[in-house]
Parts: sequence; structure tokens; C-alpha cells
Amino acid sequence: MDDGGGALDRRPVRRVAAVSLVAALALVALKLATALATGSVSMLSETAHSGLDAMVTAMTLYAVGVAARPPDADHPYGHGKAENVAAMAEAVALLLLSVTIGREALLRLIHPGPPIKTAWYAFAVMAASMVLDSVRYRALSRTGRRYNSPALLADAVNFKADLLTSAAVLGGLAAVKLGLKAADAIGGLVVATYVCVQALLIGRRSIDALMDRAPEGAVGRIRRAAGAIPGVEEVRRVRLRYAGGQPQTVVVVGVSRTVPLERAHLLTEAVEEAIRTVEPGADVIVHVEPLADEKVVAEQVLSVAARHPSVHQVHNVFVARRPDGLHISLHAKFPGGMSLAEAHAIAEGLESDIAHEVADVARVDTHLEPLEGPATPGADVTRQRSELVASVTSMAEGHDEVRNCHEVVVTDTDDGLSVVMHCEAEAGLSVATVHDASTRIEDEVHRRWPEVERVTVHFEPS
Repeated sequence: MDDGGGALDRRPVRRVAAVSLVAALALVALKLATALATGSVSMLSETAHSGLDAMVTAMTLYAVGVAARPPDADHPYGHGKAENVAAMAEAVALLLLSVTIGREALLRLIHPGPPIKTAWYAFAVMAASMVLDSVRYRALSRTGRRYNSPALLADAVNFKADLLTSAAVLGGLAAVKLGLKAADAIGGLVVATYVCVQALLIGRRSIDALMDRAPEGAVGRIRRAAGAIPGVEEVRRVRLRYAGGQPQTVVVVGVSRTVPLERAHLLTEAVEEAIRTVEPGADVIVHVEPLADEKVVAEQVLSVAARHPSVHQVHNVFVARRPDGLHISLHAKFPGGMSLAEAHAIAEGLESDIAHEVADVARVDTHLEPLEGPATPGADVTRQRSELVASVTSMAEGHDEVRNCHEVVVTDTDDGLSVVMHCEAEAGLSVATVHDASTRIEDEVHRRWPEVERVTVHFEPS
């Protein structure tokens, strides 16, 4: 049942803990009477174990009651950690019990005491204890998993240990009846070993919860659920912790800065619902941050560069988002005669201004290029270089994208030959495709005719 705040009604958790406490007290009384009557060390260790179970179950009952309290001024995240503290206390108590039982069993092996009575009622008590522990284990584990209660799950593990160790005690009593006197003490060592292992496992899980360690794969599930919502461009951060079994997560998502406020709010609600499908009952906070769109950032970079009189013709602005922020690269032209030191200092100033004015910038890199000088005089030598015209025309028309090459003009300048050619291509081809074709044609002309300094390929639809 939902209480209206996204959390499950935890009254069944308290009821199961209360019933478990009553059963634990009954078992303590029954086992203690049997242990005193038989003199069995393994039965006595089981009685001590059950007594500790009763104490821990009482603490569990109190802890789940505290954990169910709503958040207040002193505990804004709620009281759920009380269950984790109870589970940790249970682990410590079980560890101490395992040491006590192990010590008593070793002493009994070294110095055997009086004969153990293997009366029929000892077997009956252990069999009844196993039945009761089996019922308690199933009830606690089922309720603990349903309500994600660390305290109940720790109790369930404890009673599973009770079930198995009761079987060990029963086997030890049977072996003693058959004449194996050391079997009872060996049974006590089995009990001690198993309890110790379970205490360490419960303690490790409790420490993980108290240290806010997220379960393996949980953060990835939340990230994928949030990223699958249309309109969420990026999942930047995911934080997850558990308090008394309830997931508490903070998710930061990036959306386009052009998204209206109302639409952004609807996105946060959709993200919250998506996260609760993978983490039921989660307390979710979604924070929306505007993405620095590449086009907007490029315009900001050009605006900053325009205020630098020593920087000319800024182009090829590239923006990439990485986990640490925006990485911006750009090409800028400087006078060809300017020294590298002077150009580098100007570029550093430009990069600093960009990082200051553009949000979330992690790095800016500038590629230095020489600024072309004034146009040099040249002569039209197209007729005189007919072999060059024929060669470049053939080269161009040898490419699949080119349907016709015409208007080839060759100019002779002080810097070398310049070739301009017009090529026709299908109107449906993309700009990227014809640009790649232009680059291949230019490279081929330069290889075949080294004296050609500049090649310009102008594409137009056929």
C-alpha cells in the first residue's frame, strides 16, 4: 500500500517483527529447559543463540518503528538508517556469540564433561525449533524483500542460520546417542562457524548501507531509465543512497536551453516515474540544467573573437561536450610576419575570454593560421596552359560525383598557378559528399601538377 508520498506502508514490517519476537521468547524458554535437563553444550549454545535472537528481534522491532517515522527538521532524509544500525548491531552480537560458542565447544572437546542425556524430548524440541525457524525465515525474508527492510532481512538470515544450526545440534545429539561422545562439541563448533560467517556477511552489508554504497548496477539502471525519456539530451550525474531500504536518488539531466519551463517541468516528472520503475518506492529529485547548444556556443565564440582586433577570420569552431565540460577548438588567422610568441600570447588572451564568457568550458584550443596578404597581380594563362586545362578536366570528370567539368580558368601569379574549375553534380547529393569530392580532386591536381599553388573546385547542380 502506498501512503501517498511514494513510500510503502510499513506497518506489516512491524507486525512481522512483533510476531517474530514472541516466537523467539517461546523458543528461548523451551530450549533452556531442555539444555538444563540434558546437559548438552550444543543445546546450551542454541539456547544462548535463541536468547540473543530475542534481544536482536526486540531491537529490530524498535528500529523498524523508528525508521517508519516521517522526515522532520532534524532528519530531513527520514529515519530509515535506523534499520541499518539495527542490522549492524545484530552482526556484532552474532559475532560475539560465535566466539563464545566456539570457545565452549573447544573446552568440551579438550575436557569432556559428564555424559549428555539424549532424552526423546530433546529431539522433539529441536525438531519443533526447526519448524518454527523455517516459518519465521520465510515470513521475514518475504516481508523484508517486499518492503526492502534491512533489519528484517538480517533477521531472516539469522533465522536461516538457526534452522541450519538446529539441524547440526539434532545431528550431534543423534550421534551421541549412537556412542560418538565428541559429536555434541563438534556440533557446537559447526554452530559457531556458521554464525560467525553470517555475522560477517550481515556486517558487510550494513557497513555498505551506512557508507551509502550503491548496489552494483543500480546507478546504471537509473542512468539508462532517465536517458530514455524523450527530450533528455544528457544524464550528467546520478547519486544514489539507501536509508532503511528506501532508495534516495538525485539525478541531473541536461536539456536544450530552448525548452520552455513548463516542458522542462514535465520532463522532470517523466524522469521521476521512469526511475521508480527500476527503483520502486524511490525518493527522486531531478535537477534540470540547460545544455550549451553547439550553435549557440559557436556564436558566442565568434562574438568574443570579434572584439579582439589582432585576431582575424575565426572559423572552424568546434564544440564537444565531455564529462568535465565543453571542449572548444577554433581556427584563427594572424599576420604571416607576426612572431609565434606574439601570436600565441594573443591566442591565450582570446581563449581566456572565451572560457570566462561561455558557461561550463573546460578547455579552449586555437589553431594558428597565417593571414593571406593582399591579392597579388596575375595573368590569365588559360589558353597557354591548354594541357593543364585538359588534364584537370579529365581528373575531375573521373570522379563519380562529377557529371561535367567546365569553365576552367588558370591564372599565373607571383605565388604560382591558380586553377578554378566549375563541376556539375546531381542536385540530391549532400554538401558533405561534394566537399569530399572537391578535396580529392584538389589533392590529385597538386600531385600531378606541383606548380599549381591553389585549386578551387566550385560545385553546382546539374
